Amino acid sequence: MSDEERRQRVTGDSAKRAKRRGALLRWWDTTSESLRRKIKPLLKPLYRRFQIRSVIAWFVPGWGEVSKSPGGVALVGNLRPGPDDAPLIAAVGDFGSGKEPSFDVAKMISAEGAQAVVTLGDNVYYQTGYQALVGNLYGDYLEAGAFFPATGNHDYSEGRGIALFDRYFDFLGGHRWYRVTLGPFEFFMLDSHQALHHPDIFTKQYDWLEAAVADSTAQWKAVVVHHPPHSARSRSQKEFRFPYDKWGVDLVLSGHDHTMQHLEFDGVHYIVDGVGGGSLHKFEELLEGTQYRLSGRYGAFFMQPIDTDLHCYFKTTEGDVVHEFTITHQ
Repeated sequence: MSDEERRQRVTGDSAKRAKRRGALLRWWDTTSESLRRKIKPLLKPLYRRFQIRSVIAWFVPGWGEVSKSPGGVALVGNLRPGPDDAPLIAAVGDFGSGKEPSFDVAKMISAEGAQAVVTLGDNVYYQTGYQALVGNLYGDYLEAGAFFPATGNHDYSEGRGIALFDRYFDFLGGHRWYRVTLGPFEFFMLDSHQALHHPDIFTKQYDWLEAAVADSTAQWKAVVVHHPPHSARSRSQKEFRFPYDKWGVDLVLSGHDHTMQHLEFDGVHYIVDGVGGGSLHKFEELLEGTQYRLSGRYGAFFMQPIDTDLHCYFKTTEGDVVHEFTITHQ
């Protein structure tokens, strides 16, 4: 399958979903206000439990906001001083619970000597707010210009929605997909929640990503997409199975599933790291391509270049390096 055929297929899948959701929206628009008031309490438990929460977020005020934000800005981040000459980057996902494990993970990342942090989405789960759920954990990295977040579905659905994400991370200028250089790394941050609900935005992000990766001169290239293209649960988003190998991407980093996973397909390493502090998940199946997986423990994923290699590892809050591997450029 050619790149263009694959792009048409994945954008077509999203278009079909959007058509079905559009029918629901048109029905909602034709209902009376009195009927809406009666229906909203019935929708709330469905919103919390099932995938239709993203649809409901469109037309129930306060439950989420899906807006077509601009994207594609290029940033250069800072690296905090570290114990080694080679920069150590941490990736953390699904951490915005405000519970003790989220603080334990943040402390472990700092103690490990990470010089910058990228998030894999779901930076908040509750209406407590970004300062309590993000700033109190990673404020030092934020102040140093060494903290770069990706959006997740909960960043859209919690509290007053994505507007608070834009306000708190104002250095992004309202951009929710962007690229950031951190030393020898370049991270390409996608806004997967928005892409899944707007076929035109999906296409824009696909085209932008393809061009941005081709334009990059970074030694190591990583795509960050909250919804995992591959995962040993039922939450894989096949739409994001782009031709990363042809584009020269080394890593695809995701959250959404609250487990640790390392899968490899066509020389591209897929990481699921959703164990930053939210409630933990269990596996449903063993996927082909799985190199490692672990459930029931909190932690983070680390990347550090050593000469022409990239050393990668998962570390838990108990201090155990439970899995490590090396990527070598030929």
